[in-house]
Amino acid sequence: MQVVLAGYNVDSSVFSQNAKKEVITPETISAAYARISRSKKTVTELRQQALLEVEKARKSNDKIIFEMGHNSIAEHAVFNLDIIGVSRFLVEFIQHSRLASFTEKSQRYVTLDGDFYLPAEIAGTMLETEFRELITQQNNTYKKLYKKACNYLEDVGFEGSKRELKGKAKEDARYVLALATQTQLGITINARSLEKLLCRLDSLPWLEAAELKQKIEREIKGIAPSLIKYTEATEYEKELEQRIPTVSVKHNLP
Repeated sequence: MQVVLAGYNVDSSVFSQNAKKEVITPETISAAYARISRSKKTVTELRQQALLEVEKARKSNDKIIFEMGHNSIAEHAVFNLDIIGVSRFLVEFIQHSRLASFTEKSQRYVTLDGDFYLPAEIAGTMLETEFRELITQQNNTYKKLYKKACNYLEDVGFEGSKRELKGKAKEDARYVLALATQTQLGITINARSLEKLLCRLDSLPWLEAAELKQKIEREIKGIAPSLIKYTEATEYEKELEQRIPTVSVKHNLP
């Protein structure tokens, strides 16, 4: 698994001057915008002031967000993250919250090579061999179904381009693939939602979720400490995440 911080928003002024490293942070924008409702200064002036006083801006963010409860201020900071080599199982959880933008590797447009995520809970146990064999069978079946679907669509006179025909075949064949199939995605997410995502990852019992949380935190460390602060799940949140699937099944919810 790999996590790469692809980018984050910063004040455009840093590109027109020899900005110090500590100024290159989305925190100054959040701090400036937080003062719009209570200041006579223009937004541009507020941004310039925040750039000159980064530590003061951070203290302001901390007070406004975590003491006064105006969490929406953190939404002005945005991060771009590359998430590589995670299971489809975990991605389904990540994308469950739509307060972010996701673009995932498509199983319709990309022919898969059989890569899969081996859960740490299974690695090194007596189940690993059986798990690998099952995944191999599924991947082989995927390839066979893909070829047969292509041949079938050609035989029935599929009206469309060759690319569209292959896409249709992949779309049907993918249903045999395991949730352990590896995938990748790009995420654009604001600081408030990212903090919530990290907290939810912490509430899950899977080691893959813990690994992803750790790697995201390592990538964003030091960039916006005044905006992302509480990423540890409470006992109630951990219990709630474990209860949701049971409640969904009981009441026949999606």
